[in-house]
Amino acid sequence: MAHDPQKFSFAQGMNTNYLESLYKSYKDDPASVDETWQNFFRGYEMGAELKLGGGVSESADEAAVEAFVNAFRRLGHLHADLNPLYPKPEIGPDLQPEAHGLADVDHQKVFHPANLAGMSEGTFEEIHQLLADTYCGHIGADFREMNEIEMVTWLQEKMESCRNQPGFTSEMQKFILQKLAEAEGFEKFLQARFLGQKRFSVEGLDTLIPMLAIVAEDATKSGVEEIAMGMAHRGRLNVLVNFLGKNIGTLLKEFEQSEYNLFDIDGDVKYHQGYVNEIIVSGKKKLRAKLLPNPSHLEAVNPVVEGYVRARQRLMGDEQRKKIVPILIHGDAAIAGQGIVAETFNMARLPYYTTGGTIHIITNNQIGFTTEPSDYRSSTYSSEVAKAIRAPVLHVNADDPEAVAWSAQIAVAYRQKFGRDIVIDLIGYRRHGHNETDEPSFTQPAMYQIIESHPTVYAQYANQLVEKGVVTEADVKAQEKEVRKHLQGFLDAVRSGEFKKPEMNIPESMKADMHYEKLTHEDMMNPGKTAISKETLLSVGEKISKVPPKFNINPKLERLLTARADMLKDKGLIDWAMAELLAFGSLAVEGHHVRLSGQDCGRGTFSSRQANMRDYKTNEKYEILNHLSKDQASVNIIDSPLSEAGVVGFEFGYSVADRLSLVLWEAQFGDFANGAQIIFDQFMAASEAKWKQLSGLVLLLPHGHEGQGPEHSSGRPERFLQLCGNLNMQVAIPTTAAQYFHVLRRQIHRPKVHKPLILMTPKSLLRDQSVASPISDFTKGHFVEIIDDTIKDKSKVKRVVFCSGKVFYDLVKLRGEANKQDEVAIIRIEQLYPFPDVSFVDIWKAYAKSKAQIVWCQEEPQNMGAWMHVRHRFQKHLSVADVEYVGRKASGTTAEGSTKAHAEEQKRIIHTALGVSYSPPK
Repeated sequence: MAHDPQKFSFAQGMNTNYLESLYKSYKDDPASVDETWQNFFRGYEMGAELKLGGGVSESADEAAVEAFVNAFRRLGHLHADLNPLYPKPEIGPDLQPEAHGLADVDHQKVFHPANLAGMSEGTFEEIHQLLADTYCGHIGADFREMNEIEMVTWLQEKMESCRNQPGFTSEMQKFILQKLAEAEGFEKFLQARFLGQKRFSVEGLDTLIPMLAIVAEDATKSGVEEIAMGMAHRGRLNVLVNFLGKNIGTLLKEFEQSEYNLFDIDGDVKYHQGYVNEIIVSGKKKLRAKLLPNPSHLEAVNPVVEGYVRARQRLMGDEQRKKIVPILIHGDAAIAGQGIVAETFNMARLPYYTTGGTIHIITNNQIGFTTEPSDYRSSTYSSEVAKAIRAPVLHVNADDPEAVAWSAQIAVAYRQKFGRDIVIDLIGYRRHGHNETDEPSFTQPAMYQIIESHPTVYAQYANQLVEKGVVTEADVKAQEKEVRKHLQGFLDAVRSGEFKKPEMNIPESMKADMHYEKLTHEDMMNPGKTAISKETLLSVGEKISKVPPKFNINPKLERLLTARADMLKDKGLIDWAMAELLAFGSLAVEGHHVRLSGQDCGRGTFSSRQANMRDYKTNEKYEILNHLSKDQASVNIIDSPLSEAGVVGFEFGYSVADRLSLVLWEAQFGDFANGAQIIFDQFMAASEAKWKQLSGLVLLLPHGHEGQGPEHSSGRPERFLQLCGNLNMQVAIPTTAAQYFHVLRRQIHRPKVHKPLILMTPKSLLRDQSVASPISDFTKGHFVEIIDDTIKDKSKVKRVVFCSGKVFYDLVKLRGEANKQDEVAIIRIEQLYPFPDVSFVDIWKAYAKSKAQIVWCQEEPQNMGAWMHVRHRFQKHLSVADVEYVGRKASGTTAEGSTKAHAEEQKRIIHTALGVSYSPPK
């Protein structure tokens, strides 16, 4: 029976008898012991047995030393000197020799560790000291839960070869000191000049600034051309100025608040803003750098950055993902508490989401607003969520600038070599309160008594370099004076009116996604040229209606392909799924990349899409939309992880970077979009107004009351409509296949318009011929925002029923059964926002003289759906006071739980809307 590693831990200690019995088991059958022990025994047999010629006892000592080495590698971080506010801790009993059967070993005895970097042999004292220096100093390396031996060995060799103290040159030390001077001087200057204004200073974690500078230096040397960053507000202003190169005068004008738009809801606070620049690193090389804007939902930007980077990598041809690198800066409480962090980590190695490794930095000030670690996390460290993907974590004392710099160098080298995520847990403190107006001693009096007398990291490091003779005290004073003079010069210019705000230095390759142009209602109503030639339609249609000859298709799908082919015939009708594939395929052959993701997207929740087929015998995947033409753009129909906020955030970021691609996310059911509400509220709806950041992301939300209960009925159109304002988004409910086709293609074929599009899509209607459209509707025409009834004599109409979506077909069916085709008009509003005011009024003119009763009919409860959105528009444009509402009564839930109750309620709604008598069941 194999050795169970759970029954023995290096931390629990060992003894010689145990080792000898374990070694005997190994000799009898190597497979009978854990693989870790197999490696140990192989090592000391080659080293100790051959060199020393000793017996089992001698080998047991060698094995004990091997175990001792690995105990430090695994547990050393728990005994490291990581907290700058408290004295260096003693190394605990778990890492003492006696805990590992080495209490009586001669400290001068020579051992031959199997793979201790830089020491093929050494005394026990030397080995012990190397381990303590490497793993229990100012860097705590937490990496031994990784599965890949190459990565583990690389990290061990990297750290052990220099004992995590690489010995920086005096030039590097001066560079670090300068960055610290800039970081501290910036914060002190703002504190003195703008007392009481929030800035969320970096003080206590000042080494973040030299860390980022060194990341940029080493990244550029390794071939990186661009970085994209996401972070919350802690230290953001310092990063903007002292890393990304934002003009200090521009920032000071924001503090002065001398520029603002009166009566215009626009812009955001300065510590939420993004920035883009081309920064200069050593060797005069340029590095494109972008900090994406982020709201106060601290970690919400994480997937946005990843999606942005993924799109940039595709656009810039970075197939190896070595040239464009994401950096995420987390708060300690936020990374532990926010679920979107785990969702983002989970995407790290998925083929359609990976960005080739992210460098994560935790700005760990050991407090969350006013909450202490014992109250905001259950784990030892804030970084434990990273273990979901077994990412290595380097915990580092923020008061040791050189340890921080070395951690940054390891992180860049690791990311570039292995293409995996790595985390730096920068452990410091927060010198002020959560913001500069808070009083932190209310809640952490003991901590803030220590902080009050604790010297800054700049002061500490300056003293160290003075003692080493790297700089003089005069150099330090001159450095501080120069920083103050530089900042004061800009403030004087701002206050005197002499400062002229410079244009942003936007790198050429990033100008496309940074372009902003304010649009009019007329711009938004431009339908674009969305029709395609019959030749294109038939060509694309034919290719998506067949598979290669040797492909073994599932027999149940043969009928589907036959049905697709039949739709292309002269009098064929194209259904919803086919229309979608034609929209995607026609865009692809025009050169536009298409990316649709969501749970079960390849097949489609309702088995209607079938864009990715599997060979029935080999399981090989065939993507029908990637076999249309030789020079087509790629089409990715992606089965996403079971995540809403993370995936929608990712696709949002992707659409920000790439304006010429159609990027879509589909909810399994429209209701499930609830899980991404933060992304909808803070990014999709608001990013243009807050940050002039545009997105063309399309949401497909299956919507319609069909008796499937509260969680499978509503895509919650009312929530999106409530978020609409100032032409920020589009909300539509197309009711025909051709309408769906045109509205999708419209996203690309209106060059000026790049706005999110929310589509309520059907479920039961997917296969209904009522929504199918003739070929001619695809080869001419465009998306129509409002569709009039076909009644010829509108003067005789007694009721005009306005509606949106699936309920239209229920109304048409009963109208025919009740023989009311001539007296009841049914008008479909296909686009709810921006509202088609002009078309709405034009259509109504034909009915105005009839003095017909106006009805709004919807399936949703009265407090949901579009009623609250359209009601005042009826009153404004139709000059009527009385509009009859017909639908479900106001409710706290979207739909009935009973299918029978649903059917009766639906029947009542349709009858009432048409003025047809209805008798409820007794």
